[in-house]
Amino acid sequence: TLCGTPNYIAPEVINKKGHSYEVDVWSLGCILYTLLLGKPPFETSSLKDTYSKIRKNDYLIPENRISREVVLLIQRCLRHEP
Repeated sequence: TLCGTPNYIAPEVINKKGHSYEVDVWSLGCILYTLLLGKPPFETSSLKDTYSKIRKNDYLIPENRISREVVLLIQRCLRHEP
């Protein structure tokens, strides 16, 4: 059964692959992005599109909104294999 908040679910979970602590690192990256930028990195108007963006790792970090160090941290968390 797939459970969790759709905007924070890691690709491994969506694809029903085995997973470990890496999915928590992914969720941490999503939460950090949301706290700093005001919306989840993969949010769309439909669940199908949100999952598609997660699978493709399709997100943008607006320039000059957060420090370079934090951008790098988010990027490291939102890797398919952090």
